Amino acid sequence: MKTNLIFFLARFGLGGAGNSVYKLCRALNKNKYNINVICLNKCAYETNLKKLGIKVFTIKSKKVLFAISSVLKILYIIKSSVNKTVFISNINYTNILCSIFIKKEKNLKLIAIERTPLKELEIYFSIIDFIKKNLMKLLIFVFYGNFDKIVCNSKYLSNYLKKKYGFNSVTIFPPSLNKVNIVNKKRYLKDKIHITTICRLSKEKKVEDIIYAINYLKKKNILLNIIGTGPEKLRLKKIVKNMSLSKQVKFYGYKENVFKYLSKTDLYINSSYFEGFPNSVVEAAYMEVPIISSQSHGGINEILCKGKYGTIYNGSYIDLALKIKKFYKNPEIFFKKANLAKKNVIKFNVSNHKKNFEKLIDKI
Repeated sequence: MKTNLIFFLARFGLGGAGNSVYKLCRALNKNKYNINVICLNKCAYETNLKKLGIKVFTIKSKKVLFAISSVLKILYIIKSSVNKTVFISNINYTNILCSIFIKKEKNLKLIAIERTPLKELEIYFSIIDFIKKNLMKLLIFVFYGNFDKIVCNSKYLSNYLKKKYGFNSVTIFPPSLNKVNIVNKKRYLKDKIHITTICRLSKEKKVEDIIYAINYLKKKNILLNIIGTGPEKLRLKKIVKNMSLSKQVKFYGYKENVFKYLSKTDLYINSSYFEGFPNSVVEAAYMEVPIISSQSHGGINEILCKGKYGTIYNGSYIDLALKIKKFYKNPEIFFKKANLAKKNVIKFNVSNHKKNFEKLIDKI
């Protein structure tokens, strides 16, 4: 008899967690599992999921707290039809609510997926943010032990949960790469330096630091491509305008195929305060693009091996500017690291992710 899998991801959008869950659902063995997805309001991949025979339940609610009763109803309708059900929640605020309201039962197993390092709960953008994050830390400490397993997308986060809280955590690297093919990137460095960053434009991504770094260098031959959209887009555009960098900084919005842009990139920059496991950095490494990244506490050191496969900066835009300056003065050092990085990231693919997830499900 098939095992029922229920993936609960409140914001099931394009990119990030939504893309990872979609890739996993698509890859899982449909002969072993009945796969179901629960989300709020809209699932960006709903049409594609339904074509695969996956049931998608959308709940009309803006808040997870107000939707939890509907989630419970769907869960108990589904689990009544089979002997074994595995409920998989995603992202810490959703995980907290699921750990509080879903009760353990003999044939119901609970898995939480943690994608962002809990170090993010120590970075505050306002008084309200401070209160909210400290409350979340308390609730994690009290209730996360209710999960049968906590899946982390980096060893850093898994070890943090084990050492700090004693939780039953395990590392399964995300499906950053769809297929592992041989890709030979041509050197693009000419008279201009093309820099790319790919991310959701939100506060924690700290994209303004890349803009400040370019302004600090006063080099007209540096061009920055910003791929992604989000709540910070208008503010970032205003910064670009005020610094008279409109000819050097271009906004492209969300793009499904980022490899087209990475193939014409000399240098990739990740500027986040915190990151779980930045897929875009893996994609850049796979394309043998030199990488400069902030020390963002999550899986970045597992991707760049603490600077062996890329360059880490200390979080200030001036240090970032100095690292960019080193790149255009001596790019060969950066390209040597990029060649090593590709060999390291090949393992972060859909096939390995699916294999490890199925092992975990069958074991519990």
